[in-house]
Amino acid sequence: MRLKGLESIREGDVLAKPVYDDKCQLLLAKDAVLTESYIHRLSQANVQCVYIEDELSQGLEFENVIPDTLKIKSINTIKQAFKTLSERKSATYTVGNIDAIKDVIESLMSAIYANKDTLFCMTELMGTDMYTYNHSAEVAILSMMVAKSMGFNNLFIEKIGMGALLHDIGKMKIDSSIVHKNSELTEDEYEEMKKHPQLGYDLMKEIYNISPISRQIILLHHEKLNGVGYPLGLEESDIPVHVRVVTICDIFNAITSSRSYKKKMNADEALEVLRVESVYELDREIYHHLMKVANIYPAGTLVELSNGQLAIVVKENKEAQTRPVVQIVKSGKRAEVLDLMEHLTLFVSRTVDF
Repeated sequence: MRLKGLESIREGDVLAKPVYDDKCQLLLAKDAVLTESYIHRLSQANVQCVYIEDELSQGLEFENVIPDTLKIKSINTIKQAFKTLSERKSATYTVGNIDAIKDVIESLMSAIYANKDTLFCMTELMGTDMYTYNHSAEVAILSMMVAKSMGFNNLFIEKIGMGALLHDIGKMKIDSSIVHKNSELTEDEYEEMKKHPQLGYDLMKEIYNISPISRQIILLHHEKLNGVGYPLGLEESDIPVHVRVVTICDIFNAITSSRSYKKKMNADEALEVLRVESVYELDREIYHHLMKVANIYPAGTLVELSNGQLAIVVKENKEAQTRPVVQIVKSGKRAEVLDLMEHLTLFVSRTVDF
């Protein structure tokens, strides 16, 4: 199994994972053989990447800390809750949807603890129209894994997860033409988008069964240590540690996600960006915990080595993720296996897609 961009897929490629539409209903099933009409359907659904099974990646699987079925169920719950909470129809609706969100957090927590040695790997299961909801689920999962790595207690981790899951709910009060725009925002549109932390906080501030910790995350998740963030321009110790956790996970997931107008950044490239930003804007200690739990090169990832050879990752190295076990690709087929921990003069130069 390997991830392939929509521009690289071909008729005859076989899906290794199912793909879902914006109603979280099955669009194409696992093992579907792609045809011209299927590829068109994926394009119409704004799907940017799919997992395919081919001779090159046969037998290669990566384990997800969160099963795909649970993730889709969680995203569907988030979507419904976001819409209802933003409309605030009644107190009964509010309590019911917060309870549904809490159930999602408990389910995700259970999966994280059941798969405690499994690394986080973002999965592409639906189109970019579902970005806000998928992003919220991914940030919650990653934030809870980072918080767990940092040794926080379960109750605190759940509150972090709740805030992370709701961190972008203020976007429901922003004009949808801005939120779902298929190109980069103008300066005025960006200024409008920057209102979402305050709008989200205002939506949640009077809901009694949301922790102040979770509400702080909603309000402050775009603050930066050097004061360049928003909405309050806080600095250093004024930004609580639980907010810092979600901030770095939010950025990591955003830049490694597919958007209709922007090519996703690979995990290794994203971590390098965050490494630079952690000098002034982000928390360096949290960055190191992120590196411990995020799968940089999942099995099936195609890479170019420093000697120019093409290789496919066959196994990650949890103790030194930048040095996985790879198999050289020659004439489109897998050849000799190299453990980069045993070949220290070689390193991964970049990931590739073909």
